Amino acid sequence: MDNEALVDQVTRIIMERLGVAKPGCPTNPVITTFGDVPDCVLGTGATVRRGSGPADADGADFIVLSQAAFRAFHGGVIPAGLVRVAIPTSAPSAPAAGCTECASGPATYDISGKRTVTENDIRHMELHAGVTVKVAPKAIVTALARDRIVGQGAEIVR
Repeated sequence: MDNEALVDQVTRIIMERLGVAKPGCPTNPVITTFGDVPDCVLGTGATVRRGSGPADADGADFIVLSQAAFRAFHGGVIPAGLVRVAIPTSAPSAPAAGCTECASGPATYDISGKRTVTENDIRHMELHAGVTVKVAPKAIVTALARDRIVGQGAEIVR
């Protein structure tokens, strides 16, 4: 271990024991914010940069988005990986204007012939707000499949 890494490690341990930093939390993170993010949300000891485009995120340890910036980046659609995040019900129900990637594909996918619907069955579908996925009334829809469908803003209809 070189001297600089050793000093960083010892400093981190001392700060943790003094209660200044928590384990696993960097002591001087670089944070890039997008949107109107108040400084009080970010804590102390961080180097905060205001971002306006994707290139501004380079070199940041963390990226913090306001809800408005998040919605602008994703065209109003909630990414599948964030389905467990609490989102207000006043969220936009349609993709943003000019979102050609979101607006392509059929408005309904009919997979009512399947007894069990898995994530793999719906992976190829272009899901977004306004899309309906038809499943059989007694079909089993796995949790991952349901999360992916609902997370992209689509609806399951039996």
